Amino acid sequence: MSPQEQAAFAAGIETARQMALTAAVTLEIHDDAREVRQQAAAAALQGLADGLQAAFRDPPMTITSITS
Repeated sequence: MSPQEQAAFAAGIETARQMALTAAVTLEIHDDAREVRQQAAAAALQGLADGLQAAFRDPPMTITSITS
């Protein structure tokens, strides 16, 4: 990928992460936020955001970083 493509990809991942967090917060402040279905949806969205960050933003873990 070219540097421009890499930057666009990273921006898209960050946007998706922020949208997932925004949707989770929106669910958490609704009147029916105590319902299990709403809590599960909010947790899933937070998990998605965490997964996107772990998979695409944080540097990948290597054998040398584990043993150092």
